[in-house]
Amino acid sequence: MFGYDSAVTFANFIATPSLLDAFAVSTQQPTIPLAQIAGNDHVLVSLISHLVYSLTGTRSEVVYRFVPALAAGGAVGVTATALAERFGLVAGLCAGLFVAMNPMCVENGRDLRGYSLAALCGVLATVLFLGSPSPLRSKRLLALYGALLGLAIAAHVFAGLVLVAHVLWVLVRRSWPDFRRLVPAWILAAVIAIAANGYILWVDVTQHGFLPKQFDPTFPRDLVLYLLGAPSLLALGLWLSTAGLGLWALRKERLFWVGLGLAAAVAALLWLVVQPYYLYPRFFIFLIPGCAYVLAAAVQRWKVLAPVVALGAVAAGIAQLPNYTADPLALRQAAQEVAAADGAGKRLCLIHSDEQVLGAYAPKGFTVISSADQLGSCDEVLIVSWAIDIPLRDEAARQFPHARQFPAVYPTVVLER
Repeated sequence: MFGYDSAVTFANFIATPSLLDAFAVSTQQPTIPLAQIAGNDHVLVSLISHLVYSLTGTRSEVVYRFVPALAAGGAVGVTATALAERFGLVAGLCAGLFVAMNPMCVENGRDLRGYSLAALCGVLATVLFLGSPSPLRSKRLLALYGALLGLAIAAHVFAGLVLVAHVLWVLVRRSWPDFRRLVPAWILAAVIAIAANGYILWVDVTQHGFLPKQFDPTFPRDLVLYLLGAPSLLALGLWLSTAGLGLWALRKERLFWVGLGLAAAVAALLWLVVQPYYLYPRFFIFLIPGCAYVLAAAVQRWKVLAPVVALGAVAAGIAQLPNYTADPLALRQAAQEVAAADGAGKRLCLIHSDEQVLGAYAPKGFTVISSADQLGSCDEVLIVSWAIDIPLRDEAARQFPHARQFPAVYPTVVLER
């Protein structure tokens, strides 16, 4: 079943009448302002999924998880192959295991989001970029490289860091012929990125879509831990210690440290200066192949670390098994409740904002309320998520004392008189 963000994406940017909705040009619920949800749109995955919806009309979660999952598998394969060529077969296999079993990759690589597509396109572009001492002399490869960079940013805007890293690498090397050769590809990437995300940014700026700043004191710690195996404590310990040795093995690779410094600088800028309301480690998921590079360097230098990395993969897999098939929200059951209430002639109410997620499964059949004085006209109230007016929820629970639950990680609650 879709999670919160995936449900918002599906309801507003995929299962809609117009393919243009994949670019967040409109909202499907009149009670939800476009600026409130535009930033939730990962354009590349929305566009691909909308084409699937337009051709088939299916609303199956399995179908829409296929492209992100395939991209996640592709990222594993490309990373393992590239690092096997660089560090040897054993190190490459360890790197592939790390990416394949990394909890952040597993969780986000099977969801209806653009993270895995961003990682795949980013690592493919980087492999092309680093493919030779004087990269991309073929015009076709140059165009492919630029397109992949643009598609990575279209999948998730934070992947723009990959483009910045490539520009910086060329400047550090002071390779002006390469710089001039690569400029057209970088321009192509920028054009694709702006075409995908430009209107979303415009909506956020002009319609006050940016939420107030919020400082997250734990973000740097969380970023490092989730890149290297959290929440699996054993996997984290094994991979983090291996990464520390990998940094030592790479201590003389200047370009690696340039890339690491850039990632740290951008993370610090976002954390300390920009302070966006939402800043999650998964936004940097495209850095996980870079972490695999560090682990592969360690395994090449100290072969005894290969079993350590493999054991970390086993630990990560075991830690994820209990909740792997758990539904984050009980949206399908909630939709069935809407249909049953509508068929019985009851007035079922949702507290404002829940309609944007339930709309993926029940586009109509409910009434949206936003104040306590509207509760009197409701026969029952459906609480689907945490992203609602909590005082209104509590007042609804007082006026509707009988409750039923539909199980999920965050269960749906049906309130009745």
